[in-house]
Amino acid sequence: MSNSDGMVQYHFRDAIGGFFEFPTENARAILPPELQPIEPHHGSSVLSVMAFDFHDSPVGDYGELILSILVSPRVEPGVPMPRSAFFPFRLATTTRESREHAIERWHLPHYMQDISLTWERGDGHITIHATDRGEPIVDMRVTEHEWSNVDHRYQAFMNDEEGAYTSTIMMAGQFSENEEERGGITIHSQAMTGLVEDWDVDFTPFRELWMKNGLQTFHPLQTLASYARR
Repeated sequence: MSNSDGMVQYHFRDAIGGFFEFPTENARAILPPELQPIEPHHGSSVLSVMAFDFHDSPVGDYGELILSILVSPRVEPGVPMPRSAFFPFRLATTTRESREHAIERWHLPHYMQDISLTWERGDGHITIHATDRGEPIVDMRVTEHEWSNVDHRYQAFMNDEEGAYTSTIMMAGQFSENEEERGGITIHSQAMTGLVEDWDVDFTPFRELWMKNGLQTFHPLQTLASYARR
């Protein structure tokens, strides 16, 4: 739903994510020059893979798969530091309505075909299977750790032919995070994932995130100076 102050809320059953290392030279190949990748180790950047199971939003129920690169946040005086900042470079959703909404309102770059997203919820772990007309895209498993109620601040950067933008995103719900390297991902060769096919991604996440019964709140977009085109 949308609030009078321009914020938009999306309720979800589960949101999971994994952080995977890959060479910084591959990150810089698609990042706008003003954005700097986060490096957990010299020469190694972070691919974020996230999936959401939304049950209440301005466009109804849908699933979403997001591929992003972690970047340095934009810091403003008097504004709390975001927990992480992301540059989403490819998203896919299970419905046309959710895709059109995110493109028009948030200028997010989408794979223009509906995908299917199934969830396997087990004892202490959760797995998603993303497919496109029966062909596998991504299989990802994350595991739980200790749970706590949180209200986290994040930042996202977007750019398209019309300009460059940023938004604050608040995530509230039951949260679990670990660095025990028990999860994993398989990225299949497919149009949605074509950019990452030759990126030499480490398929064991160094960080696993899981949020349940949560609320994602997008703040209104801020327009930035246009990034130089490559």
